[in-house]
Amino acid sequence: MELTKVDKALLNPSRFHIYLYLLRSGPKSVTNIAKGIEIVDAETKGVKKLSKSAISKHCLILEDAGLLIPKAIFRGNKGISKVYRATQRPRWEEFAIIRGLDPKELPDDVYDKMDELAQHPKYLKIVEEEIPEIREISLIRQKERLDSLLFDKKEEIFGRIENDAEIRPLFEQGFKRYFRFLMGLD
Repeated sequence: MELTKVDKALLNPSRFHIYLYLLRSGPKSVTNIAKGIEIVDAETKGVKKLSKSAISKHCLILEDAGLLIPKAIFRGNKGISKVYRATQRPRWEEFAIIRGLDPKELPDDVYDKMDELAQHPKYLKIVEEEIPEIREISLIRQKERLDSLLFDKKEEIFGRIENDAEIRPLFEQGFKRYFRFLMGLD
């Protein structure tokens, strides 16, 4: 089986950490990523920081794979800066393709609502409560482990979301439509 562009981008531990950091923290500039992210070195077990140039290169690779969406922000006298927002759309499209479906059949707003819910503070809190080991996942595990943990707890997580009036509409307009599409009901 050949690796996809998404898999290749996320195989590098530093890129995976940057991607996961942006998923949990929302849009950030390269400078803010450099300030906020710490990576545990697998060999030395020491915490290391990445340089802004390294983060910038990793962000470009993630952007090329479709995992980061850049946005230019005008900052007055300081000029223009680039802010990156993480999206899970390429990963969700992969699941549809694996099931033999065309992910382009779903409207863009479904993927947008899924991203909005996946980055909502209440959703992140529910996931952390249901899967306590997720706090360490960015340091010791990779994408497949994260996906399997989320899949194992999906009923508990989405059950709690359906009971929350604030985030239920995001779920219904995003994930619910996506899952119905995957099951051939939409």
